[in-house]
Amino acid sequence: MVRLINNFTLLCRKTENGEEICSCDFRVNIYGCEHSELYVTSGWILAIMSILATIMASGLLIYLVKVRKQPFFLPASNERGWIRPKPMHSYHLLVIVYMALEAFHLIALEVELYPNVKAAELGNVLSMIFSSSAAILYTISIVYATPNVQFNENYELLCKKYGPNILLVDIIGILLFLLPVVTWFPLSSLTGEYADRNDIEAANYYYAAHYIAIVFWEVIYSMVLIYFWYKLMSVIKSYIKVIEDRNISSGVTSSSQVQSIKKSARNITTPVMAIFGGLLSQAIIYIIMISIH
Repeated sequence: MVRLINNFTLLCRKTENGEEICSCDFRVNIYGCEHSELYVTSGWILAIMSILATIMASGLLIYLVKVRKQPFFLPASNERGWIRPKPMHSYHLLVIVYMALEAFHLIALEVELYPNVKAAELGNVLSMIFSSSAAILYTISIVYATPNVQFNENYELLCKKYGPNILLVDIIGILLFLLPVVTWFPLSSLTGEYADRNDIEAANYYYAAHYIAIVFWEVIYSMVLIYFWYKLMSVIKSYIKVIEDRNISSGVTSSSQVQSIKKSARNITTPVMAIFGGLLSQAIIYIIMISIH
């Protein structure tokens, strides 16, 4: 077991009384600082919660595929590309990837598994890299789940629109899938490399570049996600209006079809809001971290 304590992982300052107070960079080190016991206890609690979340998400994904007989991918068609996962399946996969890797990193910090700061930095960023890559699948699933129809102001179906360029969607999806791997991974590696050399200035430079890149990606991803979610919800809202008007004209007072569509819309909206809220919170935290490190 190796204690990752140096001028990068332990930030110390002197008080007016000459007493030295040290704070941990708890991303990569939870020992040797003023609140070390709190970090250790919190780390174990978060690790257990992450494991439970991984098990729950795995169970839900298995339930959808095995019990409900809902394949992971949408049916193949001329309007869908090669990458065509279903929204709920993609969300559960995202949770599994993030929580499993986060649990591993937290446990590794607790038992001091990492041999150096570079390894700890890479372990810390793995959950963000692969969960961000998995998040791309969720956005693509919304694109392909959106019906290629349009309505006029009276909620009348006009005509079928041209679908998305499936080749372009697949290419952009693959590029965005690989982007965190080819940018965040090297920047995180360089941060740890210079921290191990005790070159704190260079380590802080790559540290800032790393989290600026993450915040930039999160902002772009959030905008794209909200756009396609809004587009899908607009189609669903119009479709519900059409069904309700038909029910009124035919004297039907209730419709299980409408309730089913509304439930499906909620099943998509809830993960979108969870992802958006999580990314927004992360972005704010990362900006604060950059400013004080």
